[in-house]
Amino acid sequence: TDMNHRVSKEIVRFAVQNKVDVIGLEDLTGIRDRTETSKKQRYTHHSWAFYELQSFIEYKAREKGISTVYVDPAYTSQTCPRCNHISKNNRHKKSFVCECCGHSLHADLIGARNIESRARTYRYTLEVQGCSQPPIRELSTR
Repeated sequence: TDMNHRVSKEIVRFAVQNKVDVIGLEDLTGIRDRTETSKKQRYTHHSWAFYELQSFIEYKAREKGISTVYVDPAYTSQTCPRCNHISKNNRHKKSFVCECCGHSLHADLIGARNIESRARTYRYTLEVQGCSQPPIRELSTR
């Protein structure tokens, strides 16, 4: 809980400093079933309170007038943020190399950039539709 408080506080502090008005989060529903970890890290992975972290980010962001949006994580670590090519072959463990354009980076960073892009697209769509700010908690659909 203490670690989640510290991490969420830092995320919201970063958002305030950089004048971010929407924080995009991966929809972590079922993450323990979707991810694999080494035997050595299994205990830490299964005892981490993902929902608690999201809740802390939400309420701290809300206090600062920042919205949170939940993004469908499907294919975020298999999609190239440069050319949008999607392939399982783009990712090998923690390494990402696009088989189409050759862009390479750590797979988790690729996933984070794609989540950011989806959150920006969501925000832009709302603005185009005349909404000044997204709802405080919006869950994207698959």
